[in-house]
Amino acid sequence: MSLRPAPSPVLHARTLTALFALSTLAVACSKKGGEASDVAGAAGAAARVASESASKGTIHLEVTGGPNAGSYDADMSDGGCSYGLAGPTAWGNQYSIDTDDATKFSSLQLVVPDTKSAAGGTTAFQITAQFGPLFSGGKSYSVNSRPDAPKKSGSGTVTVEDHGSTGRVTFDAKTDDNVELKGTIDCTSVMRNG
Repeated sequence: MSLRPAPSPVLHARTLTALFALSTLAVACSKKGGEASDVAGAAGAAARVASESASKGTIHLEVTGGPNAGSYDADMSDGGCSYGLAGPTAWGNQYSIDTDDATKFSSLQLVVPDTKSAAGGTTAFQITAQFGPLFSGGKSYSVNSRPDAPKKSGSGTVTVEDHGSTGRVTFDAKTDDNVELKGTIDCTSVMRNG
């Protein structure tokens, strides 16, 4: 009888990150009529992003209101910033970690449909901040003001500074429950598709 070694916690976290990125990007890429090639491209890109281990940048998040009020910082060793993966001109961010700690900042997802218009600030974006376990028992805060959102929620502004291989995002958003998500994403690298 042979015993198989337990999976590496890093590999497990990367697998969860890839699955979460895939689901986020698949939703972001879907359009009326659906475009399978966009979803397939996003899936491949999400897997590549999740498999790399060097830092892709940092996140600073301030939450005002709600049970997770406070200031949080994260290093994006998995995931990171992207251009052109969630749409031809879209800017994205994917950060997720695996945790059982219900109070830990565990994920930040962002999609801005038009990077160029976001250079001066845009009100069209989707952002979700998560605390605790990714798939069960976590608490998330979301704003979706994208033009194609089936149900719009919350409001705010996102500014994207696209410098090619690097970038910086500033966000100030408020959920329908009046929880404010404010912060920055400093991208030391940007995965580009186009």
